[in-house]
Amino acid sequence: MEINLQELNYKDEIVIDETLSYSSEFLQDTDIVSLENVKVFGKITTDIEFNYLINCVVSGEMMIHDAITYEIVPYEFTFDIEENLGNSLKSLDLIEFLWHYIVLEIPLRYTISEGTNIETSDYRVISEEEYNNKNNPFKDFYLE
Repeated sequence: MEINLQELNYKDEIVIDETLSYSSEFLQDTDIVSLENVKVFGKITTDIEFNYLINCVVSGEMMIHDAITYEIVPYEFTFDIEENLGNSLKSLDLIEFLWHYIVLEIPLRYTISEGTNIETSDYRVISEEEYNNKNNPFKDFYLE
């Protein structure tokens, strides 16, 4: 979505109230599986030096892989943007502009799994005691 910033020459503000979706082109080389329905609400104004100021709230839900089970799980995010865009721009590509902020919201590790009894068809989490006693030829020699 392209916003014409030159409208601020005859307006006090540009109101932003949009819902955006990101294509797979953006999601390449990230941990995001899908990113749709990103809601942006805010406004763009100018200051006394005619710099463009953007102030908005961005919220949405990205689908990412669970850090433990590797299943696809939802991750909700919300953040505020208050930035001075300078005065040299004529237009602002909102999708591209917000992408830099969304990438910063991707968690390094995220899980919705609870407890230690986590099991899938490929693996299961075992306790430390089970790990130490399984296939241990010296387990009979331990003193208690």
